[in-house]
Amino acid sequence: MTKHWRRLAAVAGAAIVTASCVADPGSPPAPRAPLVVPPQPATLEGQLAALRAAVEPYRDIAAAERAGWRPFGDDEPLMGQHYHSPGAPDYVHGDPLDFSRPNNLMYTEIGGRRVLTGVAYVVRLGDGEPLPEGFAGTQDRWHVHDFVRAVEAATEDRPLLRWLANSWLDAHYRGRGDNRGRLAMVHAWVTLPNPDGVFADYNRAVPYLKLGLPEGSWEGGTMAAARGLNLATTTGCTVQGGTLWVANATPEQTREIARACAEAATRVRAVLSGRPDRRAINQAGEAAWRDFDAVWRRVLTPQQQARIAALTEHGSDHGAGHHHH
Repeated sequence: MTKHWRRLAAVAGAAIVTASCVADPGSPPAPRAPLVVPPQPATLEGQLAALRAAVEPYRDIAAAERAGWRPFGDDEPLMGQHYHSPGAPDYVHGDPLDFSRPNNLMYTEIGGRRVLTGVAYVVRLGDGEPLPEGFAGTQDRWHVHDFVRAVEAATEDRPLLRWLANSWLDAHYRGRGDNRGRLAMVHAWVTLPNPDGVFADYNRAVPYLKLGLPEGSWEGGTMAAARGLNLATTTGCTVQGGTLWVANATPEQTREIARACAEAATRVRAVLSGRPDRRAINQAGEAAWRDFDAVWRRVLTPQQQARIAALTEHGSDHGAGHHHH
């Protein structure tokens, strides 16, 4: 039972630790006075500068941990492991953002140390509430996680776990009369370069940096190349486990997918051992992802893939193993 709860926590951890209170879908969000924040910069440049200055001390993960930031979930591909602090703001629809106070930090191992890859802001929404306005201008790209749908998907074939999860939610969240179970999120990549921009959903540069490849190797690459290269990182194949648990994959399915991942990772490492140029690096990544993703889609049933899709960021579905933030 402990193992099952750890899996469920990995699936729903992002929502729970950001205080996603949920209730009956038809009930209105509980009223709450908007957060009061200090005066904020009016321009995007000023907002990003305030954010960079605020998180600069947290480039040292020990400083972040001393300040109360704690990890949850897996070391997610093209992102990192998310960290949350009990003292972080609980933003809901209508709250202004304090740009110096993100909800999440993200870290991954690069060059033998934990590196701050970026941050995320999370705003809880009720049914019918629109995405936040967020940063100045139109560059910030918000996506949504539906916490209720995620828990239902994770426990679809597990009635006891579903009952336990609902009982826990009833006791700790639904009793507050708050149905804000949709989590709007935006990433801000202010500590590492991102070839797709500061507000991209993912950072294609992360796997290149984790593999020790020269800076700029990602130029001209694709999302598929980055995902294929990520398979060759230390956690590139092990991170699939949580997704396969949600799918309720059989041992045979799990073994076949693990085998395909290991084979793809081995092929990537073989290419990288020969000091390839940028074009060869990206071709190796694309080929690895194409082969692995084909096995993933063949081995899992449509029902299992639909269950995983319930955890996927809305509008950000990139296939195998990339079910949630």
